[in-house]
Amino acid sequence: MTDTLIEIEKLINDFDELKIKERNGSTFLEIAKCPHLENVWSNILAFYINPNSEHNLHELLLKSIFQAVDKNVSLTNLKGIKVKTEFPTKKGNRIDIVVIADNFVLGIENKVGAGLYNDLEDYSMCIDDFAKVQSLPTFKIVLSKYPNKTTNSFINLIYTDLIKIIKQNIGSYSDYSDTKYLIFLLDFLKNIENNINSNSMGDNLEVINFLQQNVDKVNKLLEYHNKFNIEFVRKLDNIDKNINLDELKAELEKLNKTTALIGSASNKTTGRFTWQGNQLIKYNIKVGEISLFFQIGFSDYKLHSHYWFADTKFQPLEIKLKEIGVDYTEYEYKDTDEQIAYIVTEQMKKIIYELDKQS
Repeated sequence: MTDTLIEIEKLINDFDELKIKERNGSTFLEIAKCPHLENVWSNILAFYINPNSEHNLHELLLKSIFQAVDKNVSLTNLKGIKVKTEFPTKKGNRIDIVVIADNFVLGIENKVGAGLYNDLEDYSMCIDDFAKVQSLPTFKIVLSKYPNKTTNSFINLIYTDLIKIIKQNIGSYSDYSDTKYLIFLLDFLKNIENNINSNSMGDNLEVINFLQQNVDKVNKLLEYHNKFNIEFVRKLDNIDKNINLDELKAELEKLNKTTALIGSASNKTTGRFTWQGNQLIKYNIKVGEISLFFQIGFSDYKLHSHYWFADTKFQPLEIKLKEIGVDYTEYEYKDTDEQIAYIVTEQMKKIIYELDKQS
């Protein structure tokens, strides 16, 4: 083993010794695959901002919002309050949340993902015009995960600051609340914290210190990683070029059925393509009504191939294919591109043979 490999192995072992803090458990929004959808956050916020909603947390959210921006607003008479989402402006824009009370109008622009490119001048005029009819004071807030520079009387409120105050206040309201909605609120706040901290290393200063103390070794490891990725792309390109498409098409043409061999490349002939940053080879084999996808990819520094049926009703055929040697396959890095392409071609020929029997 070379000195470089010994150093890298020690680096990895030392990294394994770090006590890295990991998140535990998924929130409801994470389970629903919408943990950072802005309109979802806005709708949930609007529900809890309305003191008359069935959550029975009363003015908890409103009180916390005004405290967070250091505004003293009376919240004693809120029976006639209205909380609207997607509030339209004269220009055709929409303000995420507008709260209309007897003694104030509050506009909230909620920024979860994208930067602050909204027409705040239009939003501000809309809120002012609406409040002017009854000579009500207005409050304008940009609620965001990270700091934003605001204009037109909007105040920037950071989610972490708001959550901190909500948690300080919630004890005074929990006894009267509907337990179900209290749990939902706490879960929503946890979802926000997870979303904000997902890109933060603040809880793992030990990792930052480790990286700073091992810059040269980490860079060397990254250099090898990048070289491997470049070599892997080259390898995939060559494998795809060496798959015997003519032979496969000839096998399909022998069949007295509707058949097709479609590559996932833009030309629909070859199989090399990139999907969400992943380098892949994929072919769609069709025999009669049966459609199957055969894919070659890379994970954990290993090249592998697998397949799946377009329609799950044909999944029982996996047993037949396995019996004739078509299964998930890992390839050795020492295998030549030509050898792997030959194995792939043979597996695809077996697939064509079996699909012909079953269709």
